[in-house]
Amino acid sequence: MPTSAGKTLLAEFNILVTKALKKDAKIIYVVPSRALVNQIYFDLKSDLEPLDLVIEKTSSAIEVDPNENTFLSQNIDILVSTPEKLDLLIRRNHPSVEDVSLFIIDEAHTIQNGHRGAKLELLLAILKRERPSAKFMLLSPFIGNSAEKIKEWLGGGNSIAIDWRPSEKIVFGLDAGRRKKQDVIKFDILPSAYGTNSTESKFEMLSPYELRSKTKKDKLFEFSAKHFSQDNKCILFLCEGKGSVDTRANFLHNVLDTETASDEINLVRKFITDEIGRGTTLSKVLEKRIATHHAGLSDEAKLLVEHLIRNREIKYVCSTTTVAEGVNFPVSSVFFDSFWKGNVPINNSDFWNIAGRAGRTLIDNFGKIILPFNSEVNESRGRGLLVDSTKEIVSVLSELFLNGDLILERLSRSNANLNSLIYDYYNSLGPLVQYFVHLLTISENQTYVTEIEDLFKDTFEYYQLESGESKDKFIRICRGVYNHLQNKYKDKKGILSFADKTGFSVPSVLAVMEEKAHSPTISDLNSWKPKEMFNFANINNLSEKIRVVAALRETKLGTDNNRAPFEPENIARILVGWVTGSKIDSLANIHPAFQQITDDNKRINEFVHKMHDIRFKASWGLSALEGIVKGNEAEIKDSFIPSLIYYGVDNEKSLILRMVGVPRSLSSTLSQIIEKPINSYSFLEIRKMIRGLTNSDWDSIKPSNSSLTGMEWKRISEILVK
Repeated sequence: MPTSAGKTLLAEFNILVTKALKKDAKIIYVVPSRALVNQIYFDLKSDLEPLDLVIEKTSSAIEVDPNENTFLSQNIDILVSTPEKLDLLIRRNHPSVEDVSLFIIDEAHTIQNGHRGAKLELLLAILKRERPSAKFMLLSPFIGNSAEKIKEWLGGGNSIAIDWRPSEKIVFGLDAGRRKKQDVIKFDILPSAYGTNSTESKFEMLSPYELRSKTKKDKLFEFSAKHFSQDNKCILFLCEGKGSVDTRANFLHNVLDTETASDEINLVRKFITDEIGRGTTLSKVLEKRIATHHAGLSDEAKLLVEHLIRNREIKYVCSTTTVAEGVNFPVSSVFFDSFWKGNVPINNSDFWNIAGRAGRTLIDNFGKIILPFNSEVNESRGRGLLVDSTKEIVSVLSELFLNGDLILERLSRSNANLNSLIYDYYNSLGPLVQYFVHLLTISENQTYVTEIEDLFKDTFEYYQLESGESKDKFIRICRGVYNHLQNKYKDKKGILSFADKTGFSVPSVLAVMEEKAHSPTISDLNSWKPKEMFNFANINNLSEKIRVVAALRETKLGTDNNRAPFEPENIARILVGWVTGSKIDSLANIHPAFQQITDDNKRINEFVHKMHDIRFKASWGLSALEGIVKGNEAEIKDSFIPSLIYYGVDNEKSLILRMVGVPRSLSSTLSQIIEKPINSYSFLEIRKMIRGLTNSDWDSIKPSNSSLTGMEWKRISEILVK
């Protein structure tokens, strides 16, 4: 189905059919990103909750703290999750993923995307073997000719190709010139794979607007903003990266006339300034109904921006390719300021995944796609992206088949080193070894192990191979890797169990065990108490744990830049400040790498982007580290520590409020509404309690260090807590 053609609506129809056939059916809705978890959750709540269906989402932290364990074990009809969190729940045998009737896999074409794609393929292989009665529904605009093969792989059924689009697409190539001291805009109306016009036509017009810009590209940007924007219609400007998003948003702010910002926009501006601790590009440009969207925004800022766009409060959006992850912006026009995603050119799939959002259902007759042809290079790139993007899906595991002879030769050596092979073929072999670890962990007798080759055939790569000879070769490769792993760790089931339940590789588990044996700071159970962990006076405690986690291949917790060397203490200080409520601006000043950035907006963007990475990887790493230290490989039970780090709070009551969508800076004072033991509530009950607070309650709950009033916090909560 093309982008914006109603995939979610089709999924909702299947959900209702499934529930009609089996009243207690459980549905898992899998989406590729944490941002998309929130959007799909909001959409499902809006559409299906009135039918008395219970919709919940998993925490994005790769662990299951006691609160989440309790709430996920309650009655849930539809659970929205990322593949990584679902994989963890499957490995932990969590009750929330037992007896599932339907798995919906959104953006299923991501199965071909590197390491994460291979993990998704192998997750589906596990699900179809361990959940044989479940149905699968895969949604994608780009599966193309692979639909039948994927259908066969997952056990048969129906594949449906829908070519309906919510609106016709018109592609414009724009160039600028001058005639008699007036700006002239030259239009090329271009044929494309997704339009009905088959011939190219050209015309030009004198610009009816006074263009303040000097360069060709800036003139085209300014002209498009003024010409294609209308009230209640939004134009999306796709930019190369976070910095160019802010630059372009500031550019629009300078060249556009004053707009009247609504009370809702002004509230969001105030919240962003309050959250960060200072004004930002976003809080400034919103006054002219301009928004930014990129990885340098907080979770709450993104959700609030998306809320404003959906409510037609925003006329101009400057964004990176975050929209290509499936975040649904209702836009009428898309302008490609860049054909690059960072240092990588966008491909046809990315282009049409974004361009396909132009034109809103039942509102726009035409979706306008605008390409700047200000240079020969840009014109060539733009035209090259207009061809059909639906190529055959190729399994990431094909890398193993293509390099099979070399892999088998290296495994046959007396000094064979599987870790070295994983390093060389990380995208494919890393996830495959993790899959084999799971198979070894769940196998209980030798008969089962001798039949293990059948499990190799559950992969999509096996189904894609045409000849029997090719299939046999793939089996030999898998058998070689599996036997090496089995022989090396046959007497070390505990290690494999830890690797399976944490998602970390066997070498990483061994490294953690080594640290546990030699570091009292790691092995001392008292050091894992929150008061000891989040204590500036004893920063060495968390620093030592961060040192161990950062050394693991899976986390890569370094600063990823050359401005400052990695120091565990800096990360520890940031995390303690994050958990104890410091403003973002203050946190950004802790680390030398960010102190050196003189541009305040760039510093905030870079730090928030890094903070997302730190809290995700630190919570995952510390969850695994703590589980191994406590030695409960049979049934790992996470503490609150990883979730406290992920959500940025220091107590369990605030944590449960963060899980239902309460902003970090409000969660501490709002936690006073939790009067009974936490496990006596459900997520639904907590949301109802928040919605039931009176105006005077909100005035008393308002954080003392916040510039927002009680009523303003009430409105923010109405938007974010669904």
